[in-house]
Amino acid sequence: MEKNKKISIVIPIYNTEQYIERCLRSIMCQTYTNLEIICVDDGSTDGSGVLLDKLSLEDERMQVIHKANEGVSAARNTALLAATGDYIGFVDSDDYVAPDYYEKLLSVFEENEKVDIATCSYCMDYEGDIVKTENQRKVPITPMSIEEFLPYMYERDTYKAVGGYLWTKLIKKTVIKNDDGSLKICFRREFGGADDIAFVAELMLNSSYIQYIDKALYYYFQREGSIVHSNVANLNNLHWVEVYEWILKQYQNQGINETSLDIIRRMYVYRCGKTLETAIEIQNTEKIHILREKIKAELPAYVKMNLDHLERVLWIVELLLYK
Repeated sequence: MEKNKKISIVIPIYNTEQYIERCLRSIMCQTYTNLEIICVDDGSTDGSGVLLDKLSLEDERMQVIHKANEGVSAARNTALLAATGDYIGFVDSDDYVAPDYYEKLLSVFEENEKVDIATCSYCMDYEGDIVKTENQRKVPITPMSIEEFLPYMYERDTYKAVGGYLWTKLIKKTVIKNDDGSLKICFRREFGGADDIAFVAELMLNSSYIQYIDKALYYYFQREGSIVHSNVANLNNLHWVEVYEWILKQYQNQGINETSLDIIRRMYVYRCGKTLETAIEIQNTEKIHILREKIKAELPAYVKMNLDHLERVLWIVELLLYK
């Protein structure tokens, strides 16, 4: 039954001319062929748009949308509105996927109709040096309720290969879109480059069951100059801090258990701590004060969740006391 289902793949593009062809050819050569490849050129100023148009002539499954630059959130939302598939997946334009990526993820739905999201492991590509991510403990490969899955998703140090990443997931369209084509959930521009973190949290709250497969099928490319690695930018806008505050609020409102919330609080304090390091380094006194207050508010949960890692507690305390 699932073999006739269409998969819509959302790819936002902005000035990644150097990487687009590798990304798209990895998708065009998939073993599962019933694909809709939606590329949104978000006002690129390099040759990305021209290259997209050229590649689309090779594959009728490609749909290229050119639009004025509004940021990655708007680009993804544009693609979602255009998506007509039964399942929706996301790929970043500088990343690429294994040849059987979608075949393997789709097989999860064939075996378990109640599953709303299929997710897999991934590899890091450090400019040609490929490193497969590994979990420190075994993760069930059977359907789990969302509440059962949250600890695996947010306890990133133990379950690094699971993560809460958007690009390792294939999602039933009905989780994201209404019957009339409107969006149940969308990407929130207020979180900038952390919009995908909020989107995944909403996916969880709109789903019933998720299943993980322990196969590294996605290749996450790490490159110099990537937005995610700009520590100063992260300090200036605090998106990576504010998104976890928002996530905590959403999960609390839905009555998610305290154990899962504490795991997220631990991640939140960690994010605050890494951002505080940057604030201290450049002596931004305003942000130092703001971040210290945020850390203090959730410090008990952070300490409780790190009793086996006292070096982490010492690290955060030193940041709070640093003059």
